[in-house]
Amino acid sequence: MSNNHEKNLYIFTAPSGAGKTTLIKRLVDYAKKKQHKVHLSISHTTREPRAGEQSSKDYYFISDEEFNKNIIDKKYLEYAVVHGNLYGTPKTQIDQKLADGNKVFLEIDWQGALKILKIYPNAESIFISPPSIDQLRKRLEDRGLDTKEVIEKRIKGAALEMKKAVHFKHQIVNISLDTATKNLINIIFGENNGKNYS
Repeated sequence: MSNNHEKNLYIFTAPSGAGKTTLIKRLVDYAKKKQHKVHLSISHTTREPRAGEQSSKDYYFISDEEFNKNIIDKKYLEYAVVHGNLYGTPKTQIDQKLADGNKVFLEIDWQGALKILKIYPNAESIFISPPSIDQLRKRLEDRGLDTKEVIEKRIKGAALEMKKAVHFKHQIVNISLDTATKNLINIIFGENNGKNYS
């Protein structure tokens, strides 16, 4: 994999609830509108789907048995346990999509991001932070997807995760979705089109 291709790999990391998934969706929509070639890598996970999530669109939801077989078969660039569930980044397609001239977006936790940066040291890495831990708690509560126990676990994890931001080339504080989107478009596509990204 050439350095030029590697630079088209964008690794996104953020604490749960910081708005990473929404921002990446906006970037993909913008890229399609502007006819940029992008590919969103889809991870494997053993956790249960949340309301509205679809397999092969949000994640590949697989069993522990299948995940462990994939580990043995060396199908993952990296894998990790996050909040008690396994997550893995499949090797297939990433190199091919990069070679085909796509910008590849990889949405991943900080542990996996640092592992992948060892494999692709010239990749672009982006850490998205919430404005504050209090705001993060409010977002997690408002979206109504997790129990109080899970929210507390995510809040504790977020405090640790936010300290890892220093390892990432770009740091975005998601105070406003519009501003964060504009900043990301500028980083990724070298375009600063104000609010013309929808």
